[in-house]
Amino acid sequence: MGVGGVSLNTLEHHELRVLWSEVKWPFEPSEIQKSAVEFHHAVHHIFAQTVVVPFRLLSVFDHRQSLVDFVARHGAGFIADLKRLQDTVQMECVVFFKATGPPDLSSGSAYLRQKAGLQSALEEFGGNLRNALSPVGSEIRTRQAKHGNRIYCQVQRGQEELFRTIVQQVQVPSPLERRVSGPWPPAEFLSESVKMPEVAGQR
Repeated sequence: MGVGGVSLNTLEHHELRVLWSEVKWPFEPSEIQKSAVEFHHAVHHIFAQTVVVPFRLLSVFDHRQSLVDFVARHGAGFIADLKRLQDTVQMECVVFFKATGPPDLSSGSAYLRQKAGLQSALEEFGGNLRNALSPVGSEIRTRQAKHGNRIYCQVQRGQEELFRTIVQQVQVPSPLERRVSGPWPPAEFLSESVKMPEVAGQR
């Protein structure tokens, strides 16, 4: 079942299978959080069985034909990425600054030294983690996050626990903390043309 308990429909294009539902639009603001949870569950139910390219929750087409046209234009790119990412998952490690009290504002130089120390600790952990994960991660990417970094790792299905074990073995320098999550669909490792296709008729 999809968002709002609506049945999932299937659109097939060569080797590609697109799952979609007819929903009332716009969503009621009070239902957005519930819809997001339902969307997440639907995506992960499919992801447990095969690799997926997840659309955003608010990817809405005016009518079925606009979806058909979209798939015809971009289907080859989706198929290529699905084959490339077959049997892989995305694991994540968020490393962030642990609250240690207010910043030192006694002087500009003191604040800059404190900030540089935090950044150095962040870079040290990130480098050590990347080295440790190199045997299990076919590709590793880092993005800036609030108060830290988010590290994405593409791993083979079945190696999720190995990823967690390796991350836990890497020492976290003070004042950092880490949080591990996954497995997720390998959305970070999709081609840019698949992440942000030009969509006519989508709103």
